[in-house]
Amino acid sequence: MRIAPWDEKHLSRNMYKEIQKFIKDNLGAKDFELVPIKKGGSDREFIRVSLPDKTSFVFMHYGDEVAENAHWAGINRFMASLKINVPRIFAQDDPRHFILLEDLGDVDLWSERFLRWEERRDYYFQALTQIYRLHSFDLKSIPADLQLSENYGPRLYKWEHDYFLENLVWEVCKIKLSSADTAKLNKELDALSARLQKIEPCLIHRDFQSQNIMIKNDRPVLIDFQGMRKGCLFYDLGSLICDPYVTFDDKERDELLDFYYVLMELVYSRDEFFSNFWMGSVQRLLQALGAYGFLGLKKHKTAFLSHIGNGLENLLTAIDKVDGMETLNDLAIECETIITRKNY
Repeated sequence: MRIAPWDEKHLSRNMYKEIQKFIKDNLGAKDFELVPIKKGGSDREFIRVSLPDKTSFVFMHYGDEVAENAHWAGINRFMASLKINVPRIFAQDDPRHFILLEDLGDVDLWSERFLRWEERRDYYFQALTQIYRLHSFDLKSIPADLQLSENYGPRLYKWEHDYFLENLVWEVCKIKLSSADTAKLNKELDALSARLQKIEPCLIHRDFQSQNIMIKNDRPVLIDFQGMRKGCLFYDLGSLICDPYVTFDDKERDELLDFYYVLMELVYSRDEFFSNFWMGSVQRLLQALGAYGFLGLKKHKTAFLSHIGNGLENLLTAIDKVDGMETLNDLAIECETIITRKNY
């Protein structure tokens, strides 16, 4: 077995032996190369397993830091049953948190962001068609053994608001709000939460963005769905269509929204659909901006800080479409000024 040299610093020798045995037992291979895949912000390790005949797989080891990681395999199988494209599982060891997966390669929607819109639009249409299969699934038919994360409700919406304030506003921007502004902001955010909870719930991916949509054989394949739960479909749409990693112009964004609106077959009026989309986008962007601050400063993954500027720009665009968010708007503008000065 050949291992990339730096790999020895990241996993113990005993862990390597366990990984080696797991791969040998499940692939029947004596010679293979292990190369770490460095991507994302979770507590999971990904290693590409390459055989001499050029066949490759991805080995995943997940930790205990995030409880929802243990839900991944069950959700994978559930999504596959809905004809949603997900990576194939070849082998699994639950006690050791080992999974051997199909290798989807290195091309995701994010890496295609510089292509002309006409060349990448269909990938987005395919991805939206895939996620619609999840959004339209009857909640009464959820399998009893399917483990999901906490449903969206007052507690989780509030947690995301606080996550944004703590990790972006306080830690990155060093802004301390007055008690009066805090009260006004909380009133606005509580109203947003209440409005989102009136929308019919469904199953959502929860991190449906360009880096979690791989492209293999010219089709999108969804990954990082371990946070699936009951929530608001417009949170998922905001994740993709107000994605801070990728820039859309108004025409492109409207084209994607129109496509999904047709898929829904007039469940909402057009005005209601767009209003719900912008509310879901505000909520999602607050979570994403909090995550960039948390991962960038507390987890020392500083590359995430570079996405804050785009995230704030998208947040201001979304806020402008939602009534009654004047305090949040002023706060986002102040954060944007500080981020520009910091030159992240």
